[in-house]
Amino acid sequence: MKIKTFEEALARLEVISKRLEQEDIMLDEAVNLYEEGMKLVDFCSKKLEESENRVRLITGVKNKDMESEEFERDSE
Repeated sequence: MKIKTFEEALARLEVISKRLEQEDIMLDEAVNLYEEGMKLVDFCSKKLEESENRVRLITGVKNKDMESEEFERDSE
């Protein structure tokens, strides 16, 4: 199955995580699942970064520090 969305990747990561927690898993399967999981983590990280960049573009926020300063001021 080709993962196309963040949500699909996250769901697959949950399945992989649960399988890796089981005691009856063979070493080869565990390593293969771990490798797949790391690829999915990379995919999710890229999707989150893309989304964050889009939000910054939409809101006009270009500097990460400026964003955190605004958040800290608003939460006081």
